[in-house]
Amino acid sequence: MSRPGHPISLVTDLKSASSQASRNTASSIAAVGCSCAALAISFCGVAEYDLPITKYVRSVTIHLPWDQLTVPWMAFVSNTGDWIGQGWRLAIVSILLLVAAWAFEKPTIKIVAIQSLIAHGIAALLANGLKHLIGRPRPKFVHSGDWQITFSLASGLDSFPSGHSTASFAVATVLAKRFPLFAPLCIALALFVALGRVLRGSHFPTDVLGGAVIGTLSGFVAMAPLKHWRTSLEDGLRYAAMGASALFALLWVLSRQMEDGMVGFLYLALGTSAVAGGLWIRRTRWMHREGTRWGRDSNVSALLIVYGLAAMTTSPLVLSAVGFACMAFWLNAIGRNDDVAEQLPAWSVIRESALIGVLAFAMLILVEARAVLPFP
Repeated sequence: MSRPGHPISLVTDLKSASSQASRNTASSIAAVGCSCAALAISFCGVAEYDLPITKYVRSVTIHLPWDQLTVPWMAFVSNTGDWIGQGWRLAIVSILLLVAAWAFEKPTIKIVAIQSLIAHGIAALLANGLKHLIGRPRPKFVHSGDWQITFSLASGLDSFPSGHSTASFAVATVLAKRFPLFAPLCIALALFVALGRVLRGSHFPTDVLGGAVIGTLSGFVAMAPLKHWRTSLEDGLRYAAMGASALFALLWVLSRQMEDGMVGFLYLALGTSAVAGGLWIRRTRWMHREGTRWGRDSNVSALLIVYGLAAMTTSPLVLSAVGFACMAFWLNAIGRNDDVAEQLPAWSVIRESALIGVLAFAMLILVEARAVLPFP
């Protein structure tokens, strides 16, 4: 048996470290591939709703003397979202954080403010560059689903990606990661802005989805040291893939009926089993949480619940997109050997309560909101 420091022991340790590094690299590459697959499926799925949603928005819009939505709540979301998503207003949020950091001598808030400004800048550069490079026509100039990628500096050929959505998600990503307690509010406001851009007739759903993805990536890159840009991009891709898959799933549920017959029953059985399994894991770990480290079990249970909800949509495309996104998170946890220490009881209660609330809301949508949209 070799002693510590012995040449044979050192060689063994080096081989073990090299093997672990290789496994981490393989897991990282596989996770990126799964994230990209989830994004591709989600974009293709959401693209099917571009023209139907645009036509519906036109049908409830009065174009003279100016574009005005006839549905009050849609008009409110459109106008308020446009107001919130203005770039200079988002910059003011970062500046106010800087002022607060200086006034109360909070260096952590100063870092967050600077990171949000950097994220905003990266997002603006990427969005404006892609807008003119891709040259997608705005919805009011499109009357069919066909369009060609062409470089243009014209104001009407700058639909993809949505600048408001890109900037909003860039700032929201930084604030949500740095202030987890306010994460739901930050993401909700960014989603509100994105919805407003679609209802305003300024963008297609895929435009705001593209903006959300770019904004999320910008936020993650801005929060990490430059030498860790690859890791930050991987993290951003995972979260963007999960968000895009969730949007695709929501649109599918709101526009289509549940699959009938044996196929639908099998999907529901799979979904119910996965959700029940995820909840059972959380219950078991919660009951025996003292002295444990349950980061990986918590991740597995959350992914099972998400996958189960996706199965309940009875859509193979949705299940594939969400499945790839879940696989990306699982591979990342394996590659980095994540294991989070037990959190404070109060925060754990808040986290679990939020999870149950989100699960209940998702189930309500799956049961009561099927095919409520006025288009297929």
